Amino acid sequence: MREKGFSLIELLLALAIGGVVLAGASLSIYSVLIPTVRGTGQVTALADVSGAALAIKNDLLMAQSTDLTDGVPANSVNVTWFNFTSSFGTSFMTDHFASYTLSGRQLQRTYDGNVSIVGRNVVSIRFTQVTDVTQGVKSVTVVVASGNTTLAPGIETLTFNVHLRTEAVN
Repeated sequence: MREKGFSLIELLLALAIGGVVLAGASLSIYSVLIPTVRGTGQVTALADVSGAALAIKNDLLMAQSTDLTDGVPANSVNVTWFNFTSSFGTSFMTDHFASYTLSGRQLQRTYDGNVSIVGRNVVSIRFTQVTDVTQGVKSVTVVVASGNTTLAPGIETLTFNVHLRTEAVN
C-alpha cells in the first residue's frame, strides 16, 4: 500500500527552489527602488536649491546696495533698495531691506522685518560681490548647495551671477 504525501527530499527541493525564486524577486525589487530613492533625493535637493535661488535672485535684482566687501566671500548678505512711486501728483520713496542667513540647514530670508524660510536642506551658501570700476557695475555671485540626508545623499549646487541696480540720481 502506497502512502500519500511528499517525501523529505521533495519538500527540501521545493523549499530550495522557492528560496531561489524569492531571492531573485527581492533583488529585482531592490534594483528598482534604490535608483528611485536616489532620484527622489536629487529632485528634493534640486527643488530646495532652485527655490532658494529664485528668492535670492529676485531680491538681488532689486538691490542697490549690499553689506558685502568686494572679493570677500560671505555666508550671509544684507541688501537694501528703494522704490520711487509717483501717482496723481504724489511721489514717495519706499525703503526695503532683505537679508539671507543660514540657520542649521534652513536658509532664512528676512524681508522688511518678516522672516520666512526660502530653502530647506541647504548645506552651504556663499555670496561674493565684485565691482567693475571701469563700468561702475556691481555684481554678486551666489553659490548655494543643498543635500537631503533622509533619502540617499546627493548634493546639488547652483551658481549664478546678478548685477545690482545702480543708485538713483536725484
